[in-house]
Amino acid sequence: MMRVLVPVFLVTVAIVVACSNDESSPQQKVFSNLAMSAANETPPCTDAGVNATGTATVTIPADNSAVMVQVTYSGLSTPVFMAHIHSGTPAAAGPIVLPFPPPLDSPFTKTLTASDYTPGTGTPPDFASFVTALKAGGAGYVNLHTEACRPGEIRADHRAEIGMSIA
Repeated sequence: MMRVLVPVFLVTVAIVVACSNDESSPQQKVFSNLAMSAANETPPCTDAGVNATGTATVTIPADNSAVMVQVTYSGLSTPVFMAHIHSGTPAAAGPIVLPFPPPLDSPFTKTLTASDYTPGTGTPPDFASFVTALKAGGAGYVNLHTEACRPGEIRADHRAEIGMSIA
């Protein structure tokens, strides 16, 4: 009897362990070290600081409940007065969907949720849809605005092929 139970027990344990490591479960996505530059602006601002640069890291937890953004920048023409995530592609400017509350001094970190989402014309209708599009890449960008460059001084596009890791 014991000879029969031991193999059955081992097979059961193996199945449970294999199923608990299911790769199809949702995972956190991180878009790290996204380069922020004046050249990424559409159109570029001619009054941008000569050394205007920055990096952004965008993290989306496995449950899609938030968008966490870390931004570091330097060399801008004037202080940042507005920053946010736009819905849009690298080829075009798009509407603001996730505004960042102050302070906006470098470096800053913001956590945005469904209550922060403001849909606009041509954007995904809700936060969940936007997060899904953002995770796929190419659906949004981080933008910093200054008085000298009111439409935007530096920007970082979210693209699936750049700096994305799954944790």
